[in-house]
Amino acid sequence: MEGRWRWPAIAAVMLMLLTVPPIAIAAVRTPPLAVFSGYVVVARDAYVYQALWRQGWHGAWLFHSPYSAEWLPGILLYPWYLWPAHILGWIPGPWLYHVERLAAAAALLTALWLLTAELFRPRLIRRWAMVLCSLGGGIGVLLPQLTLGPLVFRASEMQSPGSSVADLVAMAPHLPWAMALMCWAFVVGLRLRRRLLFSELISGWLAVIGLQLVYPQLALLAVGVLGGWALINSERRALRYAAASGALQLPYLGYLWWTWRITPDTFSVVRTSLDVGDPVGFLVLSHLGASALIVVALWRRRLRGDLLLPALWIAGMTLFMFAPGLSRTLGRSFMASSIPFGLCATPGLLSLLRGIRAMPWRRRVAAFALGVSSLYGVFSLAQPYWIGALRLDSRAEYESRAEALILQRLQPLVSARDVVLTTYLDGIFVPAQTDARAFAGHPEMTIDAARKAAEANAFFSSWTEAQRITFLRANHIDYVLAPDAAASARLQADPSLRRVDQTAGLALFMVRP
Repeated sequence: MEGRWRWPAIAAVMLMLLTVPPIAIAAVRTPPLAVFSGYVVVARDAYVYQALWRQGWHGAWLFHSPYSAEWLPGILLYPWYLWPAHILGWIPGPWLYHVERLAAAAALLTALWLLTAELFRPRLIRRWAMVLCSLGGGIGVLLPQLTLGPLVFRASEMQSPGSSVADLVAMAPHLPWAMALMCWAFVVGLRLRRRLLFSELISGWLAVIGLQLVYPQLALLAVGVLGGWALINSERRALRYAAASGALQLPYLGYLWWTWRITPDTFSVVRTSLDVGDPVGFLVLSHLGASALIVVALWRRRLRGDLLLPALWIAGMTLFMFAPGLSRTLGRSFMASSIPFGLCATPGLLSLLRGIRAMPWRRRVAAFALGVSSLYGVFSLAQPYWIGALRLDSRAEYESRAEALILQRLQPLVSARDVVLTTYLDGIFVPAQTDARAFAGHPEMTIDAARKAAEANAFFSSWTEAQRITFLRANHIDYVLAPDAAASARLQADPSLRRVDQTAGLALFMVRP
């Protein structure tokens, strides 16, 4: 047992450790008069989760968008952030974020190794599969878009991140957690081919329930894949497991449907799909090496039996992503697509190598195939280094020291009922560092974000006093945070505002009653 886990443990630790230095690099590169947020990869999204942890620490069990002035009914979303925060919310956001992220990455890589162990017996084959799954990807970094006459194909990973495991382990904690739960649900289903402990069966159902609370579409996909695989292979126990897993999802799906019917605006702050390109870009540009090996596996008739499970996973996620109607609500199913592609590519690689007699050529072909298939994974691990070193996302990675001080002093004075008006990007910081809501902040969490961002800019740059006071009253604004010295000077004489704080040119105003 110890020897079997040595290689995956070392590989997992190395992969996770590679995600840590970019944080230190970005901290060292902090500009003068700025403070480092603690986030490098998708830093804007990280502030959302920090804001949710604040809500949970202050007793929230249901989700309210902290980036919209509208007060909507609470809904059972983001429990993976809200509920643990009741105990852990006292930990500073960046520390909690990265500890949870590394723990989730460890869980995902462990579940992935267990999944490969269920599908492949030889240890070397498992290692190939692990590499293909963890670092999998295509040539999108070299050819993000392919134009063939009137047709334009786009690589999915260059439109929205998260298609590779190497990409996920550096992102928000709930993403690797979701994929770890999905992999474990598949492991339990495969283990039902033989006698299974009842506790393992329960853990599989709990994994499906947990996955549903993160991404309901992935839970539906998992049940569909398990059910299809069990039906084709006449695995009755696995089919009953899939049916029970589907039944467990009905209460929450019914709750979401009922909430949407009663208060549809509640879901206006939740983005259910992403731009993931097109089927050709997804299957070819985004997974070129794996897709070529899958063709070999199909030609040699190696995709059968248990390997139908990852094959159905690919078919299901492609359907969810691109089928008209489904893609609008189920489009996020592309997460960690490198896993099923890697699992299906492994028998293709094995078949290819068996056709080569000379051992040196076998090694060369194996290295070339693994290298081509791992191109995007290596890119994903390297990208945070130059983001931090070159400050490519400086507006989100760093906050002005003056703004941080003002928000620190504002924090004891506000609650979730208070709304702060500031410009679009500055609004991202407000709920993450205070209990107040922002009039406009994160684009996916702000109702009608484009209109509100334009209104905020006009408020600080061109509106008259009459326009500003009408706007403040209509939107129930409590505080105004001027983003620069020019805006501060312009608002100084506004009779509807009273300056309550000022630091290095930035000013905070309270709206007069």
